[in-house]
Amino acid sequence: MASTGNLTRAMLDDHLASGRGEVIAIREPRRSWSYARLAGEAGRCGAAFLSRGVGPGDRVALLMHDTAELAAALLGAMRIGALPMPVSTLLRAPDVRAILADARPKLVVVHRDLSAVIDEVCEELPGAPEVLVANQGPQPEGEHADLLSVIAAQAPSCPPFDGEGPSLLLYSGGTGGAPKGIPHSADAVRASFHSWARGVIDLGAGDRVFATMKLPSAFGLGLGLLFPLLAGSTTCLLPGRARPQAVFEAMALFSPTVFAATPSLYLQMLQDFRDSTAPRPPYFRGVRVAVSGAEPLPAQLWARAREAFGVDLLHGFGSTEALHFFLSYRPGDVHPGAAGKLCDGYEARVVDEQGREVPEEAMGELEIRGPSVARTWFRPSADPSPFRDDGWLHTGERFFVDQGGWFFHCGRTDDLFKVSGKWVAPTEVENTLLAHPAVWECAVVGQEDESGLTIPVAYVVPNVGHEPTNDLGLELMEFVKREIAPYKFPRRVEFIRELPRSAQGKVQRWRLPRPAAT
Repeated sequence: MASTGNLTRAMLDDHLASGRGEVIAIREPRRSWSYARLAGEAGRCGAAFLSRGVGPGDRVALLMHDTAELAAALLGAMRIGALPMPVSTLLRAPDVRAILADARPKLVVVHRDLSAVIDEVCEELPGAPEVLVANQGPQPEGEHADLLSVIAAQAPSCPPFDGEGPSLLLYSGGTGGAPKGIPHSADAVRASFHSWARGVIDLGAGDRVFATMKLPSAFGLGLGLLFPLLAGSTTCLLPGRARPQAVFEAMALFSPTVFAATPSLYLQMLQDFRDSTAPRPPYFRGVRVAVSGAEPLPAQLWARAREAFGVDLLHGFGSTEALHFFLSYRPGDVHPGAAGKLCDGYEARVVDEQGREVPEEAMGELEIRGPSVARTWFRPSADPSPFRDDGWLHTGERFFVDQGGWFFHCGRTDDLFKVSGKWVAPTEVENTLLAHPAVWECAVVGQEDESGLTIPVAYVVPNVGHEPTNDLGLELMEFVKREIAPYKFPRRVEFIRELPRSAQGKVQRWRLPRPAAT
């Protein structure tokens, strides 16, 4: 990756210059695009955006399914110095409105089946952006121009903009819940690529990458598009929802060498295996690296995945502010239950409430600093800023680090609760419960009892062959009491069929039903 300046030089131009234009860049279940095709479509998109008045620094919002068209639009915006900002297709209109109100895009590109959300949102935005509709066909329907028609008139080449400024804009929920835009530079992407994609999993031109996380997420965008294109790999996209059966079918079709999913999806895939009575094909046979991230990976889930799929999950921990992983397992160096060790080029420390570094094994807030860590939000916010002038980032995550340099995640600072004046980290209790054979998955929260005191309450999905009885609940309480500090054991165990999850698969503790008073 010799090119500097505009990222699309390394992701497109360099591959064409080295005679690799016919190598497959993007594969979907029913079609493929070569690097030459992707470069041409990205060039047309860039020229089309310029023709609509988009320039360097302008934002281009992309509410699109994970497709080659999304990749072309994103790279086209990046090529002309605009800031592509992929927006999750799973968000509701109020969330999309909040993001667009903050970003104030000059242009929105949307897939046809999602255009109703944009129509609803843009009516209420000052200086409403122009909307281009993708996959609409040659005859536009409604008032918006058709992306295909707009780019068809453009030449397939567009000179890259090599000026200063960020290269993309990603949105995170932020500490206060309101969306926060995180600008990232081309250098940040390169640094993250070299530190993790090259330095940890040795991503190369012969790899076929199937990352199931959607591209609007930092995890998905890095491993699902930017890193494969920088490496000259083939990235495999699944336009629809990443449900277990669809993922297995795509794996059989794509034969990936690098696979990635959230722990929640790995769990769903294991359940699909568990419920199936027919022999399952060896979907992971060609996978040399199986990546996990975006949420904690319990040691028990790591072991189950290894037994069922025959692979060691390489877990990592990162954030939108850091673009991708800064903690990670490495091939041959794993520690089930840990978040990972530091990736090359990053610094980390665990601090107390006064910002003083705590001893090993002591819990505190994780702070990080490194070449891909953002220095500011896109716009000022009334929320407390996690960014420090010296480059350190307050992650809002509770961690401890052991003598071997392994970092262990203990939940978010706002997930902790006190019992008898002592802090309880829900993830510690959850990981303990998961070691019991009767527990398939679980979530622990702090809730007030009848006297108004906070107690730990465990919500448990029982494993196959275990009935959700009062005796089992008492057994689980005693199990936790024996394994960790007794004050942390759940005073109540509620059995449920499944945990409530967000569209991204993360557990939503606030949606757990409150237990009946006793």
